[in-house]
Amino acid sequence: MVAGCDIEWGGAEFRLENPAPEPPAEVVAEGEMESPPAPLPEGPLLFAVRINPSDGAARAFPIARLVEDGLAPLGLPENPDAGWQARFDTAFMAPGRELELHAAGRRIGNLVLDGSTTSPSEACLPIVTGQALVPVGSTAPIRAFAFVSGTRPDAPVSYPVDILSNRMRTYGPILAEQLMRSRGENRPYLAQRANVQVVSWPGDPTPAFAATYLINDQLDAPSPDGEAVSLFFIARFTQDGYVPVWSEFRRYDGGSGKEVFAYVDAADAPVGRIDFVEMRDGSGAVRIAASLDRGESRQIDWTEDAVCRSELMLEAATTP
Repeated sequence: MVAGCDIEWGGAEFRLENPAPEPPAEVVAEGEMESPPAPLPEGPLLFAVRINPSDGAARAFPIARLVEDGLAPLGLPENPDAGWQARFDTAFMAPGRELELHAAGRRIGNLVLDGSTTSPSEACLPIVTGQALVPVGSTAPIRAFAFVSGTRPDAPVSYPVDILSNRMRTYGPILAEQLMRSRGENRPYLAQRANVQVVSWPGDPTPAFAATYLINDQLDAPSPDGEAVSLFFIARFTQDGYVPVWSEFRRYDGGSGKEVFAYVDAADAPVGRIDFVEMRDGSGAVRIAASLDRGESRQIDWTEDAVCRSELMLEAATTP
């Protein structure tokens, strides 16, 4: 050290750094990003129900959504995520879930689900089992419909068992000929009755009836080679006798275009009375179709999925 010299240290700052370059941001392959869960159908859902009248054991299969103006497809996702089915079961088919049970155009009881499901087809929703509860002394029908109404339900009433009357048998062919002539058919006298059923209509003192008439065809036969005609109608009893309130007329030829309808039943839904029919196309397949009673000209408003048909699903659920 040299005497007489003043020395000052300015100090220093140190920082340790990794000499390796920072890795580039990870690139996520297209399609690997996590997708949001597929949405569930907006309920309430309509279930087709098959009941064992002896003990009330029931199987139910969701077929449509109840919307403001009638029925709409379920709108199931094409590629549901892994947890979609479990969410669906929890939302619509959980154990203890209670649905209104409807037939004959009224509420006839409740359907209590037990949460047990079977899946006859991977392409379709599962079938859920449960118990049909009807008023004491009432008989449960074999087929019915169920849903949650979202409103305070009416008390259930007994399922009516009406008998086809001679008056219905008399009016049937008369109305069939009138309806066919009005559609331009020049040989209505050839029409043969293929099906006739009593139709309960709450508020009417006399039951209505539904009938199917065919020319050159049969209800469950394959499509005929020649020209054929089908007519379906529902007639209500008025002061003027039986009057058609809904009819479907079809003319088909050459083995294609067959549509034959046969009555199933009716439900008193929040949107109004819905009448259900079976539609046969000659292929051996049966699909449910429906019409909403709007108090004016009626038509087929909805037809169930061609793949996941309720008849096929509910019958498959009983196959060992």
